[in-house]
Amino acid sequence: MKKITLFCVIIVSIVLLSGCSDKNYQSHFDLGKWYSEKGLINEAILEFKAATRANPDQYKAHHHLALAYTKKGWYEYAIKEAETAFDLHPSDDTYKLIHVIREKRTLSSYKDTITQE
Repeated sequence: MKKITLFCVIIVSIVLLSGCSDKNYQSHFDLGKWYSEKGLINEAILEFKAATRANPDQYKAHHHLALAYTKKGWYEYAIKEAETAFDLHPSDDTYKLIHVIREKRTLSSYKDTITQE
């Protein structure tokens, strides 16, 4: 009897969580945008990452996560997220984002080289 009850609880939980993923995605995405607009980049990153976990197929969260990583100067992470956004939604915007981040990474490396001299 306990096994059946546990099984039913697990099934109900799975059904409820699967129905809430879009709601969770939107909540995390919206909060991430709000944090980003307020300049709270660390918090924005956490929310955009949560949004990508809630719905990995939504390119906008990957796009905004790439932008947030770029603001932190974490270019390798930013490029990875921008490429994911492009894979999910090939467009001029996502394509250009990849190249802008790569340029920023190159300029940052160049700046670091000059500073060390």
